[in-house]
Amino acid sequence: MQIVCKNEFVCKRGLNSIQYRCLCKQIFYSNIIKKVGIEIIKQQEYIEYANKTFKGKALELVLKNIELFYDDTVIEPYKKYNIGDEVKLSKGTFIHGIPGMLDNFDLIIENGFLAIDFTGKSEGKNKIKNSIGMWNIKNDILLKEYINSYSGITITYTIGRGPESKRISELVPFHKFDEFTEKINNDDEIWTYWGEKTKEVTFLPSLVSSKRQIAFILNMESDYAKELTKADVWNTELDEETLREFLDYRYFPEFVNLRFEKDATTTDRESAIMFGLPIKLIEGIFVGRKIENDKVSLDYIKSKLPHCYICNLDGKIIAE
Repeated sequence: MQIVCKNEFVCKRGLNSIQYRCLCKQIFYSNIIKKVGIEIIKQQEYIEYANKTFKGKALELVLKNIELFYDDTVIEPYKKYNIGDEVKLSKGTFIHGIPGMLDNFDLIIENGFLAIDFTGKSEGKNKIKNSIGMWNIKNDILLKEYINSYSGITITYTIGRGPESKRISELVPFHKFDEFTEKINNDDEIWTYWGEKTKEVTFLPSLVSSKRQIAFILNMESDYAKELTKADVWNTELDEETLREFLDYRYFPEFVNLRFEKDATTTDRESAIMFGLPIKLIEGIFVGRKIENDKVSLDYIKSKLPHCYICNLDGKIIAE
C-alpha cells in the first residue's frame, strides 16, 4: 500500500519528505501489528470461555465457528446497485438490527456480531444465549415487501370451539389490518382472535416505530457463510443435550418443542448462530427515517463500510 504524505515539505517534527514517509509507514505497520495482536488475544479468550462452558457436540460447534470467524477467507463484493434501485433479498439472507445510533454501529464494526455472553457483559436476561440472533429470510423477496410485512401485526385466531378447536397465527402486513379483521369477523368458524406486535418491530427499523434506526443485511450465499450457519440453535437436527447451554433453563423445556412447531408468533423467521458472525458478510445497511435524513450519519456509515450499499424503509438504494 502506498503511503502518501499530505505535505511533501512541511513537517512539524522537522523531518524531510522521505523521513516523513518512513515514519508514516512505521506507524501504519505498527498499528496493523497491534490490531492483529489484540485479535489473537481476543480469540484465545473466546476459546477459553468455550472450553469452560461447553462440552461434546456443543463445544465442537462453537470452536468451529470461532475458527471460521477469524478465518482469512476473502468474500467478493456483493450485489451492485444504483441510486433508486429496489433491494432484493435472497432466501437465507440474514438481517440484524441494533439499538441506539452510531455508537452501537461502531461496536459491530470493531468486534463483529458477537454473542454478548462471550464478552462477559451478559446480564443473563436472554432466553437464547451464547449466540447472536438473526432474522432469516425464508423466500426471495423485495426488501420493501419484507419491511411492509413485519411492520404490520401478528393475528392469532381460533377455528371452532372446545378441545378440537385449532389455533392459527398469521402475519398481517402494514395497513392490511382492517381488511384482514373484516374477513375473519365474517367467518362463522372463527370464534376469537387477538393481535400482537411483531418481534421485528422491536428489533428492526420499521414503518410504525422509530426506536430502531440501523439494521445490517448479511449475504449468506457463500460456502463460507453456509458453514457458519450449521451452528444454528434453531437447527432441528441438534439434540437436546447439545442445546442445553444455549438456552435459559426456564425456557429450555418450551424451546425443545417450539423449534418443531414454529409459527408466525414463535417465530418461524429466526436464527441464532453460536458465538457470532464476522462483518465481512455484510452486503448492505438499511436505515430508519431519522438517519435517512441525516447526511452526516449516512456519510459516516459509508466511510466505515465503503463496499456496502445503504437503503431506506422504502427498500430503495440511497447510497451505493
